Amino acid sequence: MELVLRAVPVRRGLQGEHQSYVGTLLFGDVAQLLNDDRLYVPNEPDLPDFAQRKPNATRVKAIARYILETYQDGTTFFPPICVNVQPPPTYRDGSIFLPYHSVTLRLTDGQHRCFGIRQALKDIQAEQAEYLPMLSQLEIGVLLYAGLSLEEERQAFRDQNLLVQRPSVSLSHAFDQRSPAVLIAKDLIERVPQFRNNVEMVENGLGKHNSKLLTLSTLVAATRHMFPNLKSKEGLEPLTDWGTRFWAATASVLPNDPWSIKSKEERTQQRQESLAVAALVFQALGMLAYEFYLEAIPKEDLVQWLSRLQEIDWHRENALWRERGVTQVGAKGEPIISNTKTTVDLCHKVLREFVGIAPASGVI
Repeated sequence: MELVLRAVPVRRGLQGEHQSYVGTLLFGDVAQLLNDDRLYVPNEPDLPDFAQRKPNATRVKAIARYILETYQDGTTFFPPICVNVQPPPTYRDGSIFLPYHSVTLRLTDGQHRCFGIRQALKDIQAEQAEYLPMLSQLEIGVLLYAGLSLEEERQAFRDQNLLVQRPSVSLSHAFDQRSPAVLIAKDLIERVPQFRNNVEMVENGLGKHNSKLLTLSTLVAATRHMFPNLKSKEGLEPLTDWGTRFWAATASVLPNDPWSIKSKEERTQQRQESLAVAALVFQALGMLAYEFYLEAIPKEDLVQWLSRLQEIDWHRENALWRERGVTQVGAKGEPIISNTKTTVDLCHKVLREFVGIAPASGVI
């Protein structure tokens, strides 16, 4: 019994024995090879052939969910997995021939993708069995290394993972066309005057030479606080409209118009002096908006409800922020801010106290 893969040879290195191949595997074959221990993942640190990291169950589940959400419209985008073939395969006429019961395919990159594929097949068999044949026939690219030694395999794992750089969260959001919260946030940038041309779309942070008000990653985080249980892209327009009115109302009541477009020098000074432009404040405002939404406060009444934000002294030096744990005292006595879940929660409590609204139960 043979496993036959259509493949193209790839020259790796100047010496002819350094041979690789680019091919494909069916999703169904990936699952079967894993189940038969033919697709082997050397991820146990106590074993002498250890050459991988430990798997992350949460990541496997996320990949399975990603597959099930995208496979029907052809937007499952996976980089190829990388496999070390032992012994080296036979190649002829555009195909690789592998003796199924004696070959070992050792994953050097892509274990979470493979485990995610297998989990997606299990999930769809349990929930929508009629789609199992369709999903089983999808393909993933495979880069096959021919007969690497254990030392070379470990080097391949190191190089494949160390040399890859993840995109910034903001850039990842900017390119995302699926997430409902991201879609709302990108619409808000166009609809809220203070956000238009004022949101950093690529970088995660705002350096002293960046005049933008906030990052896209911060706005998406705030939007997820505002609508925390969004699952579908259907029916986003009313939520986007409500979010637009909330942010515009907030901007209108904050003293001295802090969210307007400013020069680099003005923005740098503002960040040093005011919390009104801090990332944790935008997230805390998103949490406040969620409570407003649950209370069904009419859009036309938002300015009235938010007007008490004018009474807050937004200066970093304000003792209120330190007393409530939003800021801490730095080594030189200056107030410092940590953008953490704890400080966002504490800032939210301050805002909620000023506007005088109690949380309500319910979900969106």
